[in-house]
Amino acid sequence: MRRALAWARVGITFVAELAKSTWATIRAVLGPTERLRPAILAVPLDVRSPAGIVLFADMVTLTPGTTSVDVSADGSTLFVHVLDAPDREAAIAGMKTTLEARTREVLP
Repeated sequence: MRRALAWARVGITFVAELAKSTWATIRAVLGPTERLRPAILAVPLDVRSPAGIVLFADMVTLTPGTTSVDVSADGSTLFVHVLDAPDREAAIAGMKTTLEARTREVLP
């Protein structure tokens, strides 16, 4: 039962992040493009299992405005392209405290 609830939290968190990212992407695309700050971010991974890394990377890619680009050879870093990241550290923290945290609950 706990495992099913953990997966439900993953789904709820993903849908919430999907909604927030969709709105942010719409604002970025319709706003002045000179304000955009695209970046490639190196997101340090706390999730260690191959399945956990894939789940986290897939959720990042499915979220508008972000795309998983690569995983380091040792599996410790996920490289993510972000459409607009004026504050790189905040963008990394946002991914880690939402999608990665939920991923770790189901696939450490």
